[in-house]
Amino acid sequence: MRDLMLIASAAALFGTAAIAAPNMLAVQKQRHQGYEQLGKAMRAAKQAIDQGNGGAVKGAANQIAALSSQAPRWFPAGSGPEAGKTHAKPDIWQNRADFDGKMRNFGLAAQAFQAAANGGDMAAIKAAHGKLGQTCSACHQSYRLKDD
Repeated sequence: MRDLMLIASAAALFGTAAIAAPNMLAVQKQRHQGYEQLGKAMRAAKQAIDQGNGGAVKGAANQIAALSSQAPRWFPAGSGPEAGKTHAKPDIWQNRADFDGKMRNFGLAAQAFQAAANGGDMAAIKAAHGKLGQTCSACHQSYRLKDD
């Protein structure tokens, strides 16, 4: 109860921005961790495909599909560069409809990859993985800052 009173007092004194900034840093951290997991799963999928290991592909595809359903929620308003260091370009929030469309395409491609992995046909898996990679690249080209 005391913590709630302190938060309410801080909000009254400094406005909601004073308590929102730490929350946006947490959102940025969650987003970063989510994309780290996606990157690892994509690399694991590629390695498993190259090795012809259908079971490992299935595991990676399941993880990618699960994370892809979470990813659109990783970009709330206020979680861009104004909140702290991020690789997310401000264009995400300026071109939200386009970004959301790219996120939808990513989710659909992740589901298609998961379905192909569950089907076990390596040619279909490779094709679906390629399409999934294209959706990642399309979004990165428009909405991700390059590493320093």
